Amino acid sequence: MRLAILADIHANLPALDAVLADARQNRADGFIVAGDHITGGPHPNETMNALRSLENCWMIRGNTDDYLVQLANGAAPSEWRASRQWAPTRWSFDHLDHDYLNFLAALPEQCVVKCGDAAPIRVVHGTPLSSTDHLLPEYDAAIAEIFARALVQRRDHVLFDQAIAAVGEPVLICGHSHISWRTERAGRLVINPGSVGGPINGDPRAQYALLTWRGERWQSEQRFVEYDIAREGAAYVESGLLNEGGGMARAFLLDTELGQNISGKLLRHAFRLAADAGFRDCAVVPDDIWDRAVESFDWA
Repeated sequence: MRLAILADIHANLPALDAVLADARQNRADGFIVAGDHITGGPHPNETMNALRSLENCWMIRGNTDDYLVQLANGAAPSEWRASRQWAPTRWSFDHLDHDYLNFLAALPEQCVVKCGDAAPIRVVHGTPLSSTDHLLPEYDAAIAEIFARALVQRRDHVLFDQAIAAVGEPVLICGHSHISWRTERAGRLVINPGSVGGPINGDPRAQYALLTWRGERWQSEQRFVEYDIAREGAAYVESGLLNEGGGMARAFLLDTELGQNISGKLLRHAFRLAADAGFRDCAVVPDDIWDRAVESFDWA
């Protein structure tokens, strides 16, 4: 039994196509998709169509999938519907078929995958406790350094141990950080396959993992797949996402092209300007400050 583990596709269809081809070439028997399927990229409907056509596929919602569901059911904050910061999310919502919104809303926040006699696998997006927190094995200096360089919020080993203690299964799959890593601790194998559509660990290749049952235990392999990034860049323009999504869409595209967290740097810059202007606790940057942040950001 071999499973392909995907996360954080973000509507990057060329990357998804390359990963699915690689998984099939490596004789994957099924697929696990750990959330964040379509927000932020130019191919929302095509991505959902490709995922829903997979056989033996287990999917959960990620935090950006939740954003679309909240926009659909009226639970989203009013700023999400108007602010320039949230323009790419609105673009995804406006262009996604209604049937796919219903499909996303019906997905679980986490699940347990059981395949025959193989040991069960717990699948979450962020951590077993939250879809918006990052799971980081802080005790692993090499992984922690990658998180620090990528400007991803750090979590200590106590939270990591608390998180895996809440899981009864021997394997835990997570996503959310867009950073590929694996570790074994307290008798559990924990895997982040990295991001299919927008990794930020310095490697722009599409990233996923293969999980193979060896009769007594699961063994994992992190995979890095070349794909046509220029095709994705052209789709940002042709779809209208780059124009309508503004500075945030531009940053998302650079994330994809460079394999770096440009969007995180832009957000940090914008919230710093907002704090300097007296908006220290704002959840969304006011539009005038956002425009100033986009104009003054070091895009180089």
